[in-house]
Amino acid sequence: MSKRFIGIDLEGTDVRVAILTVTSGKIDVELEKCSYETADLAAAAIKEMLGGKITLGDRLVTALPCRVGLFRRLHFPFREKNKIEAALPLELNSQLPISLEEHVISFLPARARENDYEVDAVVVNQREVEELLTCFPDPEQNPRRIDLFPFALLPVLREQNGILIYCRRLEVVVALIYDGIIQDYRLLPGTAELDEEEIFDFIANQVSQLENMIGDENLPLWVIGAGVTENLLIMLYKTKRTLLNPAEDVLGTEISCEMVPAALLALTEMGETKKTGRLNFRQGKFSARGQLEIFRTKLVAVALLFFLVIVGGALTLHLGYLQKTREEQQLKGLMTKIFFQVMPVSTTIVDMPLQLERQLRDLREQVQLFGLGGHGAATVLQGLSSSIDRDIRVDFQELNYHKDEVRLAGNADSFEVVDRIAKKLKANYLFSQVEIVGARLATDNSRVDFELQLKFNQGQRQ
Repeated sequence: MSKRFIGIDLEGTDVRVAILTVTSGKIDVELEKCSYETADLAAAAIKEMLGGKITLGDRLVTALPCRVGLFRRLHFPFREKNKIEAALPLELNSQLPISLEEHVISFLPARARENDYEVDAVVVNQREVEELLTCFPDPEQNPRRIDLFPFALLPVLREQNGILIYCRRLEVVVALIYDGIIQDYRLLPGTAELDEEEIFDFIANQVSQLENMIGDENLPLWVIGAGVTENLLIMLYKTKRTLLNPAEDVLGTEISCEMVPAALLALTEMGETKKTGRLNFRQGKFSARGQLEIFRTKLVAVALLFFLVIVGGALTLHLGYLQKTREEQQLKGLMTKIFFQVMPVSTTIVDMPLQLERQLRDLREQVQLFGLGGHGAATVLQGLSSSIDRDIRVDFQELNYHKDEVRLAGNADSFEVVDRIAKKLKANYLFSQVEIVGARLATDNSRVDFELQLKFNQGQRQ
């Protein structure tokens, strides 16, 4: 899964965007520049250069120009962040000729010294932050962080001692980066009316002063910014100084001086962790809001609706349970009433459904004899009577009635009579099969004892 780190450099009417896309350890660098006339056009240009949208995984950072910030290096006997936040306004009030009520304060992590802790603090007017945010398509969420030049570039350049020359169209910053911090920096604002030689003289003078301050000479130079011209570069080359390409291992050497600040912003954001310190002026009312904060009202409404659904569902289930309970009680009362109507008075209630079922089965067995169900004993007797001719003399001695069949035993005058009886019974609709299972002469040799098996016709109902 790829992740994008986006640096945006706004200057004058130009917006420069650097997108570092990290995919499986590989970094792709994409650089774009566009001009705009209004803040709305800047927001549209940024959105277009970012591919039309900013995803949740994108980390976007920008920085304010150096001239809008007031920098102070303070000393405290403690290093805890919360204590420094509480003490900073009081300390800065005593050192700055402005009221801090309309300003935002940001500071870098404290550095240990021999007897105290050193803190770099910067103050920016709230109006500068507001104006910057109007140029972004999604100011509530992005950019996630607002830094200040040249401090925004320090995380990439701090690995080597040198002097940063950042030439913007409206200012020139010369910063001494030594021992991993910005030891000091010099600012030349309003450079639009200055020629290249005047800018070079300012740079040469400030570089000399900064080197004298630390007692080191011939420090290498990083030269970046949209204000760097070919003539200015030639003049700097003639000083025999070493000119370095920032983050050459990632950005390469082909990147123009104009696009370097935006690329370095994206690179610093890629290397940011919770333990690394950065300036960030998105504080208080300017704090970037997360997805949950933006949709908090909707989430509350959804949660309330979900709660109401749960309560309504529970109430419905409870009312349904009460209704079923009432129906159960009514049915139980009705069953008890029927029980006492059907069962003998002396019967003890043990299990009403089983007792009633048993009683019903007994009644069915009893009424079966009367023909209920189509094959009752009375019906069978009537069928036997109607099927046997009156001129036949037969004596039935035994009748065994079963659910599926009837067995008859008796005696007749002859075997011929027995056959006639069987044929007559086969013609009766009640029986599907009539079989003589036994026929023999009686002991007196005058009559024939016989036994018939009659199977009921299951498809025929009376």
